[in-house]
Amino acid sequence: MITVVEDFLSEDELALARDVMKESTFVDGARTAGYRARRVKNNEQVSWSQSVVREFQDHILERIHSHPRMSAICLPRRVSRPLVSRSREGMGYGLHVDDAQIGESGEKNRSDISMTLFLSHPDEYEGGELEILTPYGAAAFKLPAGQAIAYPSRFLHQVRTVTSGERVVAICWMESHVRDEQEREILAELDAVCRKLHGLAPDAPETDLAFKARANLLRRWVA
Repeated sequence: MITVVEDFLSEDELALARDVMKESTFVDGARTAGYRARRVKNNEQVSWSQSVVREFQDHILERIHSHPRMSAICLPRRVSRPLVSRSREGMGYGLHVDDAQIGESGEKNRSDISMTLFLSHPDEYEGGELEILTPYGAAAFKLPAGQAIAYPSRFLHQVRTVTSGERVVAICWMESHVRDEQEREILAELDAVCRKLHGLAPDAPETDLAFKARANLLRRWVA
């Protein structure tokens, strides 16, 4: 299940994030790649040692858990600290699959879901599309700044070469409370139904049944 969350960051949050990135120090992104992906990774990443960056990371983590749609889709149990990645002209990230376990030393989590948060506007760079290889074919994404995309970490994917300008994104990986991808999709769809019914008919017995069904599936499937 690939999902775009259009309102992940507000305009004010996005402006603050972009200001932080302008003042941040970037280092070679290959440092954080596994030995297989290192050969195709050509980008830069913000150094984690900067306190202002840590604050921005904390805000993204809080947003993942508090955003109604993102939390319903991903059911995040643990989330890695976000990486902020920059690709300048000639840079990209070739075809690869994300590591099965990701995180800081001693705190590695299973990667069920990958998330990319776009921090650059599409007209600020050429190329740089996130291309995901699904069982139904390749899908390319170049979203407006402030929007996020969540997709299964099991998919091969790449960032096409940036031919001009500069592409900045934040990336993180989630371990979900519900490991099975199809079960997560069912729960996300039921959440959408429940929210709609709550707005249209909050006192209807059918609304109670929908909430009951989702709650009981969560009890069955949550690890």
